[in-house]
Amino acid sequence: MKKLILPAFGLFTCLLFSCKSKETTTATPQNNDFIVSMNGIDSLKLGMSKDGLEKLLNTKLTLRHITVDGGYSDTFSTKYKGIDMVLYLKEGNEQSIAELDGIRTNSPLCKTASGNGVGSDKINVIDSYPDNTKYVTPEYEVEPVRSTTKSVIAVIDTAGSRAMQFHIVNKKVVSVEVNSYYEFY
Repeated sequence: MKKLILPAFGLFTCLLFSCKSKETTTATPQNNDFIVSMNGIDSLKLGMSKDGLEKLLNTKLTLRHITVDGGYSDTFSTKYKGIDMVLYLKEGNEQSIAELDGIRTNSPLCKTASGNGVGSDKINVIDSYPDNTKYVTPEYEVEPVRSTTKSVIAVIDTAGSRAMQFHIVNKKVVSVEVNSYYEFY
C-alpha cells in the first residue's frame, strides 16, 4: 500500500504544477492601451512636423489656414491606429511649415501611466498628480451660465509649458487632450 501512495502523490504533484504553469502563461493580460503623457499620445508627439505626421498617419494633411489665409493654426479630425483623434497644428518655423500643437481623443484605449482616461473619476484624476499644478474649471452651457455637469481639469507640467486636459461630464472623463501650452484665464 505504501508503494502505491508515494507514486500517486508524485503524479498528483506533477499534475498540480503542470496545470498551474499553464494557467500563469495563458492568463497574462495584454496591454493594448495608448499612453497619454505631457509629450503626446503614443507615437503622436507634440512638436512633430506636418511631414512627420503625414508619414506616421499615412495620409496627406491639407492646410486650410497656415500659409493659406494668414491663419496660424489648423485642426484635423483623423484616425490613428483606428482611434479617432483631433490634431491641432500651429504655424511652424523655418524647418517645418506646421507642427503638432495639441491632440484630443475620446477613446477609452488612451490612458495615462496612472490609468486615467475616458471613464475615470474626476477625483481620481485630481489625486493622481499631487506634484503638478492643476486647474479645475467649469465649462459654460451658454455664456455666462456655468455648467453644473461639465468641467475641465488641466494638469500642468512642472515647467508650465505643457498640459494634459481631462474633459469631464457628470464627474467622469469623456475625453483627454494634450497641449503644448495651457493658459488659465
